[in-house]
Amino acid sequence: MSENRRRTRLVQDLPCGVGRFTWIMFESIQLTCWQCKTWRTESPSEIHPEKRATWRLMRYVSVLMKHVPANFLPELTGISPATALRYDKAVLEADLPPPNLDGIIGLLIDEKQVRRGHGYVTCVLNATTGELLHMGEGKKKESLTAFLDQLSEQQKASIKVACIDRAGAYKAALAEKLPGAKVVYDKFHIMQNLNQVIDEVRRSEMKKASEEMRYELKGQRYLLLKRPWKMNDDAKAQLCKLLSVNSLITTAYILKEAFDKVWDYTTKGWARCYLLKWCDWAKASGCSPLKRFANGIVKDADPIVGYCVNQISNGRMEGFNNLISRVIHKACGMPKLDYLWLKMRQISLQG
Repeated sequence: MSENRRRTRLVQDLPCGVGRFTWIMFESIQLTCWQCKTWRTESPSEIHPEKRATWRLMRYVSVLMKHVPANFLPELTGISPATALRYDKAVLEADLPPPNLDGIIGLLIDEKQVRRGHGYVTCVLNATTGELLHMGEGKKKESLTAFLDQLSEQQKASIKVACIDRAGAYKAALAEKLPGAKVVYDKFHIMQNLNQVIDEVRRSEMKKASEEMRYELKGQRYLLLKRPWKMNDDAKAQLCKLLSVNSLITTAYILKEAFDKVWDYTTKGWARCYLLKWCDWAKASGCSPLKRFANGIVKDADPIVGYCVNQISNGRMEGFNNLISRVIHKACGMPKLDYLWLKMRQISLQG
């Protein structure tokens, strides 16, 4: 290749002494090959080929982006938030390794809302290491299938279990692409559904109650949902008073506490037997919301009691979803999902 032209460039670097950054002036050389009709610009390796900054400045900004909101960067570095996001994205693309898809035993799968309206993403974590393996737009079957199609037959064979919520789309994708993996419904989602039923019973009874009784039931949602061992003496006394004034709420509360016992079993058969017995109790309670919930539990009994054997839940995923919310807030919004994917990969690899 022969020299075509030289051009003077100015790029930003880390500050030297007082100041926010230093300007570096150098000559870049454009080389050309007349036979293959290609051009190439030669610059020092420490300078990014496209951006007006050195790699060490960009990495410094990337470190700040882990701890400081984006709108504070101009005050610290003189770099605009939009430019800081581009620097951070370039550093993450260059430094982060690809997802490790070998030797996966379990998968944690859940959706997360990242935008207003129906802006959801599907996240897949390695259940053992917590590494983020996939983040796809949407929460439909195709969002998960896009990840499963990347796996080789050997990688699919190593996956023994997958934990999801009760959404049918993820279950259908797993049944099609990972027929050998056991599906376990997340215990925290099940308990969340049951808590919603308990609150529905409370609100329904409050509508039918007299003015005096309505005063007793109003604002008692979290008292009914709180674990008994987390209550102080005042809360326990208040709960006893609440349960004494309404028999249907008392029945719902007792059934809620009884349902929690299913997670103590370590044998799938005994857990299923207890779960179906609980469903019979719920159907006999005379409470429509509990009957409806019990009918759904009977259909999903096997994936629910799968927790007792595999001891896998989406607790780690729920914590990861909270980190996503913090990252979006710190970045003052996340306009592009490819950058969110890189940021969450960085966090998951840090443990």
